[in-house]
Amino acid sequence: MRVTTLTVVNACLASMGEEPINSLSEVNAFVNSATFALEQATINEQSIGWWFNKECLKILPDVNGLYIVPTDVIDLDAEQNPGWLSVRNNRLYSSADADYLKGTKPVEANIIRLLDFEDLPFHAKRLVKAAAVVMFQQSYDGDATKIQEAQTEYNQAYIQVRAQHIRSVRANFSTLPRRQSMMMGTQRLRTPR
Repeated sequence: MRVTTLTVVNACLASMGEEPINSLSEVNAFVNSATFALEQATINEQSIGWWFNKECLKILPDVNGLYIVPTDVIDLDAEQNPGWLSVRNNRLYSSADADYLKGTKPVEANIIRLLDFEDLPFHAKRLVKAAAVVMFQQSYDGDATKIQEAQTEYNQAYIQVRAQHIRSVRANFSTLPRRQSMMMGTQRLRTPR
């Protein structure tokens, strides 16, 4: 099943007991709110930084020596960059100098990009869809049972995305070749001295 903007909007409408629409241009009092919930959920869920929206970017200084960051960059990956480096007003900012970073050489930064909803992998779309329904439901109906059902769907989608992320970045310690050989008994663990 393809997950599109229309399917997310219809899922939001269904959570309110509304009939589905065939086009986003149809007149319905809740369509704009469902679309807004989708936009917010897309930003919120991607800001974590997943395997599909993290990358290393070489940022070149402009004529004034400032490092301009592309507009689709949500943030720097805090785990991979110095803690004093951040993005402010689409430029690299140095907290250590309390000023925008200036230089003449390229800077490599690990970034988190904001991708369009339509460009996300399937399980990420499913997660964003579930988050949008939760946000939409909390904004309008507020029915505890409906919110709980939406939250359960969100939790299941999060588990799927997290598992895919772990597989993609090879974060599972037991998949490392050295660890596998230790587990198989072909390499001895070092004893601390």
